[in-house]
Amino acid sequence: MTQTHKTYGLVTALAMIIVNVIFYVTGLTFKTGWAGYVQYVPFLIGIILNAQAYSKANDANVTYGSVFTSGFKSSAITALVLLAWTFLSVYLIFPEMKDKSMEMAAEQMAKNPNMTDEQIEMGLEMTKKFFIPFMVGGVIFGTMFFGAIFSLIGAAFAKRNPAPKA
Repeated sequence: MTQTHKTYGLVTALAMIIVNVIFYVTGLTFKTGWAGYVQYVPFLIGIILNAQAYSKANDANVTYGSVFTSGFKSSAITALVLLAWTFLSVYLIFPEMKDKSMEMAAEQMAKNPNMTDEQIEMGLEMTKKFFIPFMVGGVIFGTMFFGAIFSLIGAAFAKRNPAPKA
């Protein structure tokens, strides 16, 4: 079977990075609400396009499961590229991003009337201490979670006409 997941995984990640940079430069990265979800639009589109390309490359002789697998592999490649991008952006390209993330976390904690100043301080210390594991886990889990859902959707869009087994 002809595979398409590598190309589409890389292109999808690149599109997501471009959207991420635009959002960061315009200040939308740290806004809650719709802005956080818009960044997943290129991801969904990339997975659907991968599913269609995979089906076309294999003359539609594919099953729902094989199309899903191709989409999920594409998601894994996207996750790895986004993880690398996240490290580069947080530590080299936009080093102030970590501080802004901490400020946003503090603001969110302060909105909770049940949290004392001491609890907020402890929460921020924990966040600073485990920033890297939280970041890695968030990127990998988030990308793979949505990647699984989007792969299910993409597999539904792909043309499937598997040849009967003899």
